[in-house]
Amino acid sequence: MNSVQIVGNLTRDPQIRATKTGRPVASFSVAVNRSYVSQTGEQKEITDYINVVAWGAIAEAVGNQLKKGSRVFVEGRYTTRSYETPDGQKRYVTEVTANLVALPLGGSGHSAGNTADDHADFSQTKGNFAQFGAPRTDEDIPF
Repeated sequence: MNSVQIVGNLTRDPQIRATKTGRPVASFSVAVNRSYVSQTGEQKEITDYINVVAWGAIAEAVGNQLKKGSRVFVEGRYTTRSYETPDGQKRYVTEVTANLVALPLGGSGHSAGNTADDHADFSQTKGNFAQFGAPRTDEDIPF
């Protein structure tokens, strides 16, 4: 099973583009903090920076609603793609392709200036998060 769930803060404003066919795509990075105990027993924290890509309605909502510092929940899958550089080297990129992007509801998870009223475009609410994009159905599953 290829399933990823992350909660963190955007490291920069999302970059929104469109494919040749006009389909929107958003790229952004999420900083996720994690703790560990060193060999000396000291509690330490490290930050992982995870690249995320979102497509379609989710990409449009991300572009309209999120900015650097926004706290988000992302659910998706790891994907790896490759490309060739102009000098012929093959490069690989691993990123999370988002199936769901959501903001924490309430005051504590929002960056400055965001309130629950700012997020009226969310299509559904699940748990303590408001979801971007269209609700998923069983027909969205590709198998």
